Amino acid sequence: MLKIIIVDDEALVRIGIKSCIEWEKYNFEFVGQAEDGLQALELIEKTSPDIVLTDILMPNMDGLELIGQLSARYPLIKVIVLSCHHEMDAVKQAMRLGAEDYILKLSMKPDSLLEVMLKVKAQVEKERLQNEEKINFESVLRSNKQIIKNGLYKKLMSGSITYSDFQKESLIMQVQPDFNHFLVIYCTIDDYYNAPTKSRMRDSHLLSSSFLNILKEGLADFAKIEFVELDGGDYLILLDASVHAASNHQVMTELLGKMNSSLKRYLNITVSFTVSGKTNSLKDIPALFMKAKLASGYRFYEGRESIIFTDGLPEFIDKEIIFGLEEEKLLMEHIRANDYDGVKIVIDRFFNSIVLSATYHPMRVKTAVLNVLYIFMKVLKPYEEQISPSYNDSDMNWTEMILDAETLDDIKGCVDECIASFIQSMLSIKGEAARPEIMSVKRYVYDNIEQNISLEDAAKFSNMSRSYFSYMFKKEMGDSFTNFVNRTKMEKARDLIIKGNLKVYEAAEQVGIRDDAYFSKLFKKYMGVSPGKIKEKGGTYE
Repeated sequence: MLKIIIVDDEALVRIGIKSCIEWEKYNFEFVGQAEDGLQALELIEKTSPDIVLTDILMPNMDGLELIGQLSARYPLIKVIVLSCHHEMDAVKQAMRLGAEDYILKLSMKPDSLLEVMLKVKAQVEKERLQNEEKINFESVLRSNKQIIKNGLYKKLMSGSITYSDFQKESLIMQVQPDFNHFLVIYCTIDDYYNAPTKSRMRDSHLLSSSFLNILKEGLADFAKIEFVELDGGDYLILLDASVHAASNHQVMTELLGKMNSSLKRYLNITVSFTVSGKTNSLKDIPALFMKAKLASGYRFYEGRESIIFTDGLPEFIDKEIIFGLEEEKLLMEHIRANDYDGVKIVIDRFFNSIVLSATYHPMRVKTAVLNVLYIFMKVLKPYEEQISPSYNDSDMNWTEMILDAETLDDIKGCVDECIASFIQSMLSIKGEAARPEIMSVKRYVYDNIEQNISLEDAAKFSNMSRSYFSYMFKKEMGDSFTNFVNRTKMEKARDLIIKGNLKVYEAAEQVGIRDDAYFSKLFKKYMGVSPGKIKEKGGTYE
């Protein structure tokens, strides 16, 4: 119900208005009456009415002064003036002060009074609805501000919205930065698609939210900052460039390096930053962002956690990388001779020539690497029928791995595994026996299952280089050393759960794993069922 008070120095007028209509029937409620403006203000303070019916000529404080006070202090209250014919000049003044309507007391009839009241009631309800919509809009805007901002900037970066339209929408949605000098930074999460697993945050949205919170906290003391989440782990960062230190490479390198330290500590992820130019206009940001994104390709050479500055950076050389005929011939000889060290020397020389330049476009490097690996395929071609199906299923995805690699070091690691796999295949085809050191390592793993023995540890134990041990072990076992260790641990844990009747976490600790989630993941991968299910079924599983 709408609450009403009557202000008039004549008691009969107050009584007449209150009694001439069934106010409750129309959702009105009289909450009080006053004889003058001073009493009215006290009453209004206590009752918070929606509508005030007030006379003009009253003692102590007249109606005009009361209307002025209400306009200033209670702008949402609607005022209806009760007047006489000779007070029309005062009525006009009351309307200018904010009165909603007026009624002539001498000619007032219940129907005409009700008509005015219903009109004002409709206005109050309309304004309330508009106010609710405004509040709801502002609430939605606050809770979704980052999402709205992301969407608008995505359009701006992609060119799917004009700058003028972007300006209009960002002003309406209240997502424009509150500074006018911008340093543009492109940021990307390293190994983005595996980041949620590495950070143990299965939800990529939660990871992104945590990531932004850490950056905001870390950079807030340095300068004003705006973040925009784009796609695939890419972010646009706008830093207030009016801060003098924002132009200092050393300061920015230290600052962004600290951000990476925090991200590694709290989320177990790293990011790479590319710092572009400065501008005084949001209109220039798409071009500066694209410049930074292109320059971020140098992360391929510098590796993860790189901090790159676009100024003075040369463009990539976009031409074919040639692997010479003499080198190809030499490589094929080493492969046929199962000369792992000889193969490595040729391949390392090839990579060193790429690193020495460090300006070839990453896709050119990847294409060149695939061309080199094709040489291995040519050597194996005559032996296709002798290669096991498991080899074809598990080891022939080198193309995808190399094309997806983010850095040159990733490609080198992939090529090392590839070389070991090819040499192993050649040894398997020729029926050559594995070296005895591998058996000693296997026994060492069995005897020390509670330890976390790394590939480096095993290589040292065998007096071999890491890469050479890796390929020799795979040759003997038909699997990588890491898989062998994990499978052995899980087999031991299975026996402890079933035969030793240990709890799952106890079995995990017995094989050197204290992270329950990681243990469950490994167990299901190698045993085909979760450890909890084995326990529930009393040791039986399919």
